Amino acid sequence: MGTFVRGVIEADSLAVFDWDVEGEFPGVKRAVQTRKLWEPAWGAEFYNTSDHIFKIASVREAGGDAVTAIVCSIGQGKNDEASFPPLFDSDNRPTSTDRGISIVRLTINTEGEKPPEERPGDRLFPGYDVFGDWWVSEYKNAWAPNVPGEPKPDTAVCGDMGDLTAPGPSYPGWSGSGV
Repeated sequence: MGTFVRGVIEADSLAVFDWDVEGEFPGVKRAVQTRKLWEPAWGAEFYNTSDHIFKIASVREAGGDAVTAIVCSIGQGKNDEASFPPLFDSDNRPTSTDRGISIVRLTINTEGEKPPEERPGDRLFPGYDVFGDWWVSEYKNAWAPNVPGEPKPDTAVCGDMGDLTAPGPSYPGWSGSGV
């Protein structure tokens, strides 16, 4: 489950900046059919960077072959060459607004072949299909700062999100060894 959710969340985050999400995460367009556009945001700048920590807060059965995963995210993005990396340091701790706290709810159909087991390595992207036959039937941003009309869930489900003052490359990295 962790491999699938991580692949979905990282590919979705990457789509904001990258034209080749399918190359880095083969199978993502099939696995996340709820997302129609897999291209960078209009006007995306060359120096886009994102320092985020993602945490799977819970996974619960949703009936049949489906589960619901709650994923917490904290961090920020920039498109200024001077702020690439690090975005956060001990002299510039992010405020609660800068951190961009959000909670995503994924409903996942787990019928068919399971995703491969995660194998940590030194690659930023796997380059092979980490989704198996599973697919997302709902991808809902349950709350993000300053979104009118969105209810604010209790972010206590996220627990400790870690230290944002030491960002770095994707950790753990992907093995790139395929399956």
